[in-house]
Amino acid sequence: MEKSLKSIATPYGVYAGIALSLITVLAYVFNLELFTKWWLGVANLLLLLVIAILAVRACKKFKTKNYFSFKEAFTAYFITAALGLLIATVVSIIIFNAIDPEASKIINDLTADTTRNMMERFNVPEADIENAVAEIKNSNQFSLLNQLKSYIFQLAFFSAIGLLVALVFREKNPNA
Repeated sequence: MEKSLKSIATPYGVYAGIALSLITVLAYVFNLELFTKWWLGVANLLLLLVIAILAVRACKKFKTKNYFSFKEAFTAYFITAALGLLIATVVSIIIFNAIDPEASKIINDLTADTTRNMMERFNVPEADIENAVAEIKNSNQFSLLNQLKSYIFQLAFFSAIGLLVALVFREKNPNA
């Protein structure tokens, strides 16, 4: 019996969600300043990308017909990315809105300080620095609404990448 595309891609999405959530929890537990580091975002991006590509590759092995279509490749990628990001977003919402809302305020202040330091290194005028810092301090990147917006934007970003991945992994219909 052949496996369905969803049944193959879904566990990869769960693995991605667990991995991304683990990174979030470890950063939360060990050092909140890690949330201000650019490389943490890059690591999360690469981790999800690798797992999603592995999901596409696994689905290609168990293809249900004599070729692996663009739609099947993109669907496998999308299921993995959407599920992984959703799990990580829910964990983030729970940590920063239910368990420890104070941590989101601390990260906000750290982000404002990091932004100030970076802008000063680039010789940005003080008025612009003050505006940027005030904007950061007046927002909460971990609010429920901002987390949901972030999920949608990340999903759109990963979907664009997924189109390229699907293009690479797809096979043309030999009957067409």
